[in-house]
Amino acid sequence: MLGALALGASLLGCGSAAVQLRAGPLSPGRTDGAPSMTCLPDPDVVDASFTPQMRLALQLAEESFSVAPPPPPASHAALALEDWSSGPFRIWLHNKTHAIDQARHELDAAAEEDQRQRIVGGAVVGLMYEDVARVLAGVPAPSDLDDEPEILLIYGQALRHQTRPFLETSRRAYRACARNALSPSTMRHWAHFCGGRADALPEEPIEAPRGGESELEVILE
Repeated sequence: MLGALALGASLLGCGSAAVQLRAGPLSPGRTDGAPSMTCLPDPDVVDASFTPQMRLALQLAEESFSVAPPPPPASHAALALEDWSSGPFRIWLHNKTHAIDQARHELDAAAEEDQRQRIVGGAVVGLMYEDVARVLAGVPAPSDLDDEPEILLIYGQALRHQTRPFLETSRRAYRACARNALSPSTMRHWAHFCGGRADALPEEPIEAPRGGESELEVILE
């Protein structure tokens, strides 16, 4: 299972170690439900075939999912939500994005080592950013705005604006994973997984990255 990918010592793609294919039917993964590492399909190789860099990257990605968001306050009054969002929720978002950045750095390096690792890395990046986008999209609106439809609309637009970068990064990662997974043929079930996760994301306009910004290798074809 993917939870055990951090184990093993053999190298993949380094010339001295042969790739050992996984025996038996491969799990196709889950294209619906909350994002987590357990959603991932089985790779076509045994866990030990991943490089140390990739095993570290997967361990850090797993840890990023353990950074759980604080529950919203019982009262959805504007003042209560403001205290929550500027306190516990802001701290969570900082810690969460820091954990994701650490995992992305290692996934980028691992993607340079092997095609399979690029495929898996794209899927993992998609899941990590989908996780944040789902949390942001679920932030409750202040109950004070129930009788203020125009202000409530503005609030919703501001929330979507904050969510959009995470959603876009997730979608780009999934789509790159789906394209990359066409080869080797034994990894094509990852194309179905990543395409399914991308299709399930809310449709939002995709903005091109600003000039000078770079994308992770796992998101590139």
